[in-house]
Amino acid sequence: MAGSAQDLGRYCLQAFSQQVPASLAAFYRIDAEQQACDFLLQDLQAPMHARYLAHYRAYDPLQPSRCMAIGRPVVSLGQGLACLPEVQGQTYRSFLAQHQVVDVVEIIAQVDARPVAGVSLLRCAGLGAFQADELERLLPLHGLMQLALSSQPPARQPMPELTPREQQIAELLRQGCSNKLIARALELGLPTVKTHLINLFRKLGVRNRTELVTLLYL
Repeated sequence: MAGSAQDLGRYCLQAFSQQVPASLAAFYRIDAEQQACDFLLQDLQAPMHARYLAHYRAYDPLQPSRCMAIGRPVVSLGQGLACLPEVQGQTYRSFLAQHQVVDVVEIIAQVDARPVAGVSLLRCAGLGAFQADELERLLPLHGLMQLALSSQPPARQPMPELTPREQQIAELLRQGCSNKLIARALELGLPTVKTHLINLFRKLGVRNRTELVTLLYL
């Protein structure tokens, strides 16, 4: 995520969290396939995020494409689950419960009728579920986020040459994770992680993880 986009993401996370308190949050860009990418995390730990990307993204009722199908700018977890088969919903709820998350709300911004960015707000047990009046308070901020995004230059497509696994590893590298933490988060052996890193360096023509992160995200 380029510098200006990172600044916008931080501003959005701060503004939304001040208006409606959240335990964890994330800002992300939405690519041409309506997939979330280039995540900017707030109090959301890398292992949880990595497990989501590796094992639970497909079960997420609040993926951008599913939020777009619901047709609302602010979508609650309950609204999303109502559109999923029960088994998928139970799987995703189980993942959230493992991290003490009790509720989620998604805010999707569009430019020229295309989803371009989103904010996830997650609440743990201490804050309880989101209330209807809180969701209403998010709507004006959603409008401001769309206005700000409409003035942003078009973002380049992230990591077009990388496999899904390589994208997961690159995202964890951007967050400063060590090889051991990557292995634990993705449930891989250390030799496998090292092999992926060697392939990544060779594929992108970089010599180390610093150059890789600079090439992909700065």
